[in-house]
Amino acid sequence: MSYDKATVKAFILNYHNTIDNKVTRYEDIGIDEFFNVNDQAEIHELNNSNVEDVLFFNELEAIVERVATEKEHNLFLLLSNGVSFKKTGSIFGVKEQRARQMLNQLLDKLAKY
Repeated sequence: MSYDKATVKAFILNYHNTIDNKVTRYEDIGIDEFFNVNDQAEIHELNNSNVEDVLFFNELEAIVERVATEKEHNLFLLLSNGVSFKKTGSIFGVKEQRARQMLNQLLDKLAKY
């Protein structure tokens, strides 16, 4: 399946708005907290109004797991959960613009898939 880069980018950057509007996103999360293996799994109730979005996200994530580097996969997860480019860049030790470039590289890989 071919993916339109602009559509996928908009979907990734806005996905957090469709999954759970009640969850507060903390921009002050540090790299140690983000990569903590001991976190308990969160349970989310399924909202039937966004089933198509969840299915598309799962499809995208499966493809990202196949074609992306570990860093690109983590970038995908951070951005789709509403973390800003600035904060994402600081987690990876790069500037905001580099985080944007990393997303564009990932989108190029998805467009070729």
